[in-house]
Amino acid sequence: MKRAAPGPITTDIVLVGGGHAHVHVLRAFAMRPEKGVRLTLVAKELTTPYSGMLPGLIAGVYQPDDIMIDLVRLARATGARLIGAAATGLDRAERRLLLERRPPIAYDFVSFDVGIAPRLEGVAGAERAIAVKPIATFLARFEAFRLAALRPDGPRSVVVAGGGAAGTELALALARRLRRDAEAAGLDPHAFNVTLLAGGALLPGYPGKVAALLREALTQAQVTLDETARLAAIEEREVALDDGRRLPADAVFMATAAAPHPITAALGLPEDASGFIAVTPALTSPADDRVFAVGDCAGVLGQPRPKAGVYAVRQGPALAANLRRAARGKRLKPLAAQADHLSLIGRGDGTAVATRNGYAAAGRWAWTLKDWIDRRWIAMYRDPPAMDGVRGPAPVSDDPAMRCGGCAAKLGPAPLAAALRRLGPGVASEEVILGVGDDAAVIRRSDGALELQTVDLFKAPVDDPFLFGKIAAVHAIGDVFAMGGRPSYALAIAALPPDAPAQQAEALYQMMAGARAALDPLGVSIIGGHTGEAADPAFGLAVTGGLAEGDGRRKGGLTPGVRLVLTKPLGVGVLIAADMRAQAPAAAMAAAWAEMARPLAADVEVLRTHRGRAMTDVTGFGLVGHLAEMLDASRGVAAEIDPAALPLLPEAAELAARGFASTALPQTLANLPRIGGGEGVPAWLKALLFDPQTSGGLLAAVAEDQAGPCVAALHAAGATGAAVIGRIVARDGGPDIRLVTGSAA
Repeated sequence: MKRAAPGPITTDIVLVGGGHAHVHVLRAFAMRPEKGVRLTLVAKELTTPYSGMLPGLIAGVYQPDDIMIDLVRLARATGARLIGAAATGLDRAERRLLLERRPPIAYDFVSFDVGIAPRLEGVAGAERAIAVKPIATFLARFEAFRLAALRPDGPRSVVVAGGGAAGTELALALARRLRRDAEAAGLDPHAFNVTLLAGGALLPGYPGKVAALLREALTQAQVTLDETARLAAIEEREVALDDGRRLPADAVFMATAAAPHPITAALGLPEDASGFIAVTPALTSPADDRVFAVGDCAGVLGQPRPKAGVYAVRQGPALAANLRRAARGKRLKPLAAQADHLSLIGRGDGTAVATRNGYAAAGRWAWTLKDWIDRRWIAMYRDPPAMDGVRGPAPVSDDPAMRCGGCAAKLGPAPLAAALRRLGPGVASEEVILGVGDDAAVIRRSDGALELQTVDLFKAPVDDPFLFGKIAAVHAIGDVFAMGGRPSYALAIAALPPDAPAQQAEALYQMMAGARAALDPLGVSIIGGHTGEAADPAFGLAVTGGLAEGDGRRKGGLTPGVRLVLTKPLGVGVLIAADMRAQAPAAAMAAAWAEMARPLAADVEVLRTHRGRAMTDVTGFGLVGHLAEMLDASRGVAAEIDPAALPLLPEAAELAARGFASTALPQTLANLPRIGGGEGVPAWLKALLFDPQTSGGLLAAVAEDQAGPCVAALHAAGATGAAVIGRIVARDGGPDIRLVTGSAA
């Protein structure tokens, strides 16, 4: 994968959390890369919302996608490395960030921009509330509430707790949205009651005129404002206040004061008076100048500020500049204190209140200004300037730097076959039962036992070395499973770019740890290996496995009437090609990574139980290429494939229709003549039928009466994308492979 840092990597900057300041740092370093510096973004959620647009989303002005920054696309476009994991702590002595369910990663400098949590202590039953923070969790719960409110018996009484700007905007947006949705659904809009519990005077810290303008808006929106009591308890369909009163409440939204993110206590860093990460005006911890913190999770000593997104946005340029200085070994510069800022508070009706330096005014112009500012800001990160043409217009490129990784990096069938023909059969050995031509070689040892051997190596299709190691290991042992065997041990093969020794050691450790994470649960040992240098990271395994008599599966043996079962969805190559151009959505890539990292051990056991016959794994030659091998190894048969039954990864069809395809597609299309009417196949379907898969699924022949139960058992075993995709028929002089709707039935 392409890197932003020019030259060998010597310094690693790790950004924890996809907050407003960190996304600016990614963009700033992409626009002006720092020699030898690599940025790594660590984020549990692969999309991050822009908080400034949340009230507009609640009011129905924006759709969820409008306010989300796709961190997968942003990292790819900016050349940063992305690790999708939750941070759990910090080992400052070893300079390692601790991660959940995976090894820690090394850093030279680390920065935290992880946001905040809701402050819920003191409220009994607070777990019943819908808290605004974290926003990613809130969005799902809000949508579930909104849909429930459209039912005739849905929630009607709503309480919002929090009298700051966030709570006020939330109450106004909720009231307007609920009543507008009710009218559209034919419900009584006046049946909804929204109460705002300010817990004291409305909008503390704001000029009196701002509070007056928003009290007026609350009255117009028919929101009941209570500035006297605080929320004491949330109970079934009602709340208790600290003055003894009770109010009906089908739902309670919490927009109260912020609390520190849960990770704060695990960092062992100094905290400010409110428990947030304390930082100097240079944005570093007073205890460690290699640790930075910004945004709501931090408190600048001597510069107390409210938890408002505008401050995090303004810290972005200062953080980027100081991270550059730190990497260069230069003195850091303090962030200049900002006395005030323009605040724009939406009123849910297309107007807003604007205030700065004690002045306040309201109108549609203020909302227009807010909308323009917000849309302009998020556009910088939703569609960022690409590094060195990453988002080039041509999905299939001859540029070596843009060639796909994974199994799209292997030689195509034509040059491979040509080379093997020229080599000839080689020295014969009585011990070799099967050699070149099947998924793995089969050897009969002197004690009579059957042994399988195979090898795989490819360059990284992902930037996360741990994930890459896991995927590469799962892919390598897939050939053993495809033969019906069980892997036993392996030799590792790794190639690394010529970075600094510390970076090479860390990359090798992470790749090996990823491989171990995949192999250890299966009882497969790594017993040695070999390393070298290359322009791109590459990893693979030479695998040895065992095969019990009678358990072996080969590519051949297809007979008319059997159904074809595929255990993983297609589209890996298309998604990798789109990802390289920062065009693959985060959810789609997450699904692809999960499938690539899922071993085939359970799949082969299910297929064995349901008497699966001929079998192979679908990898670098694509579905059609590997099916063609199965047909060639059988006699007198052809295949019917149902295009509508093909399991596909999310967004794969849409991206293929936009022209994205693996760079290896021209080579895999050598098998196009095997398909009847192949030239008439739509381009998007062609891209998927011939799409090279990394760590793809098993393709197996299953008897007709076993196909349905087999797929159900595969789903239960975790192969949720498994499907019957077609059937085998007698050859009648027609094409080898036919696309026939309904052939999977």
